[in-house]
Amino acid sequence: MAKPPKKLVPRSAPKAEVKAAPAPLPTVEVAAAAAPEAAVVVAQAPAPATAAAAAKARPPRKPSRVDETVAKHQKVLAEALVKAQAIKYDQPQVMKPAAAKPVKAAKPVKPRKPKLVRDSYAMPEAEYARIGELKKRLAGLGSEVKKSELLRGGIALLAALNDAELQAVMGRVERIKTGRPAKDGKK
Repeated sequence: MAKPPKKLVPRSAPKAEVKAAPAPLPTVEVAAAAAPEAAVVVAQAPAPATAAAAAKARPPRKPSRVDETVAKHQKVLAEALVKAQAIKYDQPQVMKPAAAKPVKAAKPVKPRKPKLVRDSYAMPEAEYARIGELKKRLAGLGSEVKKSELLRGGIALLAALNDAELQAVMGRVERIKTGRPAKDGKK
């Protein structure tokens, strides 16, 4: 089981060390009122040692701009950390990988693009010229079409006919010899 993350504790900005002035020694009267034995000890304590230390103490150093900026940023970060830790949320549970993959929900099936087929065919010149004429007619009506689109439209019309009509139309189409035409020099 995973350990919960450690709680972060904000660091405070480094403060310039300021030596506090030594506390004034209690007067004999105050000390005598508290305890008569201590009054004697306080009265006999040498005062010059603390006075010399106070004289040698340097005034506190003024923090530089960098120190001020660092302190300001650390303060902002500490406040943000405290706010972030104050937010109550459920810890994410660590899931162990399952031995078998769970059954996935059925995704909507995308329709596949139809596979395009390239083919070649032969036709009489007069019928091939009609393809050009139909393309020009449609261009005049405001819709540009390609030769393959025209042929597909013709197939769609033939498919929409009933059996008797289809047989009648195909009876009017002339049969031609299949294969590649012979080259002019060879017969």
